[in-house]
Amino acid sequence: MVWPAERKSYPRRGSKLDPFKLFIDEVLRADLDAPRKQRHTVKRIYARLIDERGMPGIAYQTLRDYVAGRKPQIRVEAGRGPVQVFIRQTHIGRVRRPRAIWAM
Repeated sequence: MVWPAERKSYPRRGSKLDPFKLFIDEVLRADLDAPRKQRHTVKRIYARLIDERGMPGIAYQTLRDYVAGRKPQIRVEAGRGPVQVFIRQTHIGRVRRPRAIWAM
């Protein structure tokens, strides 16, 4: 029995969004300091990419997926990650009651 030759693996193709990722990251970093009502929505970022950068034929969903994954990463890189909360529980009798609360 003869087995076919193993297929050649090709390098992963880059995304059409790659040339615009630096701009998107800059916008998301600037939004960290902006008031809540003045932050960019994905829809606004998409419109800016088309108007200012002439972005050709990239689906809105592609941008939305990238921003959804990148936004938390940028918050962590800037030192504004998720809040760490610790609530220690103590047992008094059979009832659990919070005794100390620590938040950072």
